[in-house]
Amino acid sequence: YVVVSRGLGVLYNRQDMYFHPKVASDCVHNSGMRAQIAIPILDFPIPGASTADEAIRQGIELFGDLKHHPRIKIAFGPHAPYTVCDANLEKVRVIAEELDAAIQMHVHETASEVQQAVEQSGERPLARLGRLGLLGPRFQAVHMTQISEDDLALLVESNTSLIHCPESNLKLASGFCPVERLWQAGVNVAIGTDGAASNNDLDLLGETRTAALLAKAVAGSATALDAHRALRMATLNGARAMGLENQIGSLEVGKAADMVAFDLSGLAQQPIYDPVSQLIYATGRECVKHLWVAGKQLLDDRRLTRMDEQQLTARAIAWGQRISGHDE
Repeated sequence: YVVVSRGLGVLYNRQDMYFHPKVASDCVHNSGMRAQIAIPILDFPIPGASTADEAIRQGIELFGDLKHHPRIKIAFGPHAPYTVCDANLEKVRVIAEELDAAIQMHVHETASEVQQAVEQSGERPLARLGRLGLLGPRFQAVHMTQISEDDLALLVESNTSLIHCPESNLKLASGFCPVERLWQAGVNVAIGTDGAASNNDLDLLGETRTAALLAKAVAGSATALDAHRALRMATLNGARAMGLENQIGSLEVGKAADMVAFDLSGLAQQPIYDPVSQLIYATGRECVKHLWVAGKQLLDDRRLTRMDEQQLTARAIAWGQRISGHDE
């Protein structure tokens, strides 16, 4: 087996914000998983919150309720620069500073988003966030497919983390994040999947493989983002993005036992010269055999220990039929 520590692990199937965060936190608690749950904040009504102020208030309450939870962190998730005004962003900044909470936001996802902002205000979205004081070690910039020299300087100066979602960006034709350029500049880049609406399988290992391959094409270099650095993006860099690098992300004495055991004994993984290279380039999630979070085993010989797989499948099918209108 090859065993690696989890970093982003169960970060809402890896980097997105969903409605009804209280329900999500209850599900995470019962499952035994570890998660950062971002409170969705927009200027217009969303399911569960009619105003941005209501969403922020709910976020503060949930943060207080789960402040000492060993596996759940609450972050604030203003959706994107084009859906949240300066006044609400300022409120998020002040509250996040007071609570020492993370802020996660979709930023520079597409070229049109940046172009529209410049046409309307003369300012790039990342520069606006920097002017408002949001950027910093607690800020997680998701996507960032459009990066100018000034943007790069802002990311480095502020020590902002970037969450790279390559398969979502490919599926939506959003653009390409210059990962190797960011890495060489010293920016902390972690792996995300975005949500199911733009990434069908939410497969963190598959996402990491795509990130490694895409980085080479974007950089025009076969040596860009090697397998070992790609693995770090999916583990320790993710932990750092969440402010948890002292607790998870690597296998060290004193850290939480968040671990995944991959079975590399299959024919498709042979021969093994470099286990990390085989893991990134020749292994799928079907090779995950065991999984522990905080030392508690949640997957034993490919079987869930705390959730009923048949029940989960039945519920998924039922919801699929309900959403498609085929249950009538």
